[in-house]
Order: sequence, then C-alpha cells, then structure tokens
Amino acid sequence: MNQLSTIHDAHGALIQNYANERILEILTEGTAENTRKAYQGDIEYFMTWARIALGYDMGFPVPAPVVIRFITDHLKGLDEYTENVLIGMNLKRKPGPHSLNTICRRIASLSAAHEAQKMENPCRIKEVSTLLSKARRASVRQGHVPVKKKALTRDLLELLISTCDDSLIGIRDKALLLFSFASGGRRRSEVASAMVKDLTRVEGGYVYHLPCSKTDQDGIGNDLPLLGKAALALDEWLRVSGIVEGSLFRAITKAGIITDGITDKTVNRVVKKRAKMAGLDSKLFGGHSLRSGFVTEAGRQGMNLGDTMALSGHKTVRVALGYHQAGSVINNPAALLMG
Repeated sequence: MNQLSTIHDAHGALIQNYANERILEILTEGTAENTRKAYQGDIEYFMTWARIALGYDMGFPVPAPVVIRFITDHLKGLDEYTENVLIGMNLKRKPGPHSLNTICRRIASLSAAHEAQKMENPCRIKEVSTLLSKARRASVRQGHVPVKKKALTRDLLELLISTCDDSLIGIRDKALLLFSFASGGRRRSEVASAMVKDLTRVEGGYVYHLPCSKTDQDGIGNDLPLLGKAALALDEWLRVSGIVEGSLFRAITKAGIITDGITDKTVNRVVKKRAKMAGLDSKLFGGHSLRSGFVTEAGRQGMNLGDTMALSGHKTVRVALGYHQAGSVINNPAALLMG
C-alpha cells in the first residue's frame, strides 16, 4: 500500500469518526442544502489538512492554535507534501495559497460547527479575528479588491429581457428574470425552488408566498407581490407551458420538451446567457445580480430602505444599505454644491 493510499484510508476513517450526531445537526435537517454542502466540504477539508499537516485527530473542539496555524499556512502556502496530498485527494484544486475569501469561508463553517454543538468556539477568539482583519487590510493594500457581480438595475434588466423571444425558452427566461427581480430580488435557490401552489391570484397579478429562505430557516415565510410586467410574463409562461402544479420554472430540452425543475445554477446560466446576448460582458453578471439590482434600483428611485428590505428579505441593514446607497448616490443633493 503506497503512502497516498494510506492517507486515503486514514481520511475515510477520520470523516467517519467526525460523523456524529452533534456535527450532523448542522449538516442535515434545518440547514439549507447549499449551506449544508458548503459546511460539510469545509469541515472535511479542515480536518483532512489537520491530519496531514499536524497529525491532529482529536476531534471537536478544535484548539485555537490549530485554527491560527490553518490561517497562516493557507495565507502563505502549504508545505509541498501536504499540498500534493490534498490535491491528489481532489480536496484542493491547484497549488498555491487560498484566497482570503476561501479562508474566511472555511473558518466560518468551522465556527458554525462549534456553535451548533455549543462548544467553546476557537474561531471567535481575538487572535483569530485580528489575524483575519490584518490579512484583509494587507490584501487591499496589495490591490486584491473583491470583485462583485454587477447589479442588474432596471435599465440593464430591460436589455436582458429584450433578448427573450417568443420561443418557449424565451418566454420562460423572461418570466424567470422578472419573477426574481420584481418579487424583491430573490436568491437563485429561491427561484429554483418556487412552486405553483405558493402563487395566489390577486387583482393586477399574484402574491407569491415564499415558504422559507436563507434568513428564515424557521419557515415563517413572506408574502411577496408580483405585479405589472412580472405578472404578465408569468401569465404567458404558465399559459404556454401548461404548468398547473409542481415547480414553477422547468428545464427545457433542445427539442422544446419541458422536463423537471431547474437548479440555482440554471438561474445563473440564464442571467449570463441573456447578458451576453444583450451585448454585455457576461463575466460581470450572475444570479446575484438580480438581487443586488433590485435593492440598487430601489435606492435609485428613492424607495424607503425599510420597504425595500421587507421585500428583499435582508436581515442585516449594513448589507442592504450598501446596495441601496450605491443606487441613491447620484441623487445626493450635496453632489451639486458647485452647481
């Protein structure tokens, strides 16, 4: 048995060892599927790295020095042996340091695992937060500014919609884009999981009941309006597709056959495809562009932030305010102090 095979066997035993009820609490019921997969992948990576690089296999809670070592190793680069083993196990895609965003995401997943198990959280100690804060500042000084997807404000969204013809795919894409934007800037996963049973006809359109969301894990739900152009586009999609139950948006084959429901990746592909067809740089846009675009457009049009957040579902004012202010900045009277 070669050394890599030994590592594989140890890896399997390690993951099995950590698959206990307390960890599975955050990886199964009560957690959105995409979040669960992210947690699972990050914890798997962290524990495998610790085993290979440090011989650490003591389980939770993770000692704070191990967390700090993880951050520093992945900021500066792993030793050759550890790097090669992780790549050989398909846990790391390529040689070199992690991006700061990836490091922060893995630490956040590790933190969530400790919080769910009500254990002392090594990710919350001052040394860890200070290290990450200094790393962020250093990254900015080096010119590594995070690239955000461009917001699809109303003018840009209309360009995308103009590419949607009267074909089945064109009608679906138009309805999907307007549904996502007009209902408050829905997340990709929320669009993909939308169901016909949650639509209620009202005068002028529909009310869509969003059963749960990333910020509503308890499933309290939220009623969202679909009026005007969005309602008309949805009417047309339901008419030509013949859909009366199940998933609201469906995949369509090249032969024009409507099949099963879509995934969040489909939403992303639709945005990029329509952006390219509209003559825009598709690399600048993605599924999140519809969400940020809604809040940014609301700011442009002087809409109240509270009313905007009531539809978007943002729970943190800081996040929503960033997009809202970006839209309202050109309406700031102080910009005309010189006339």
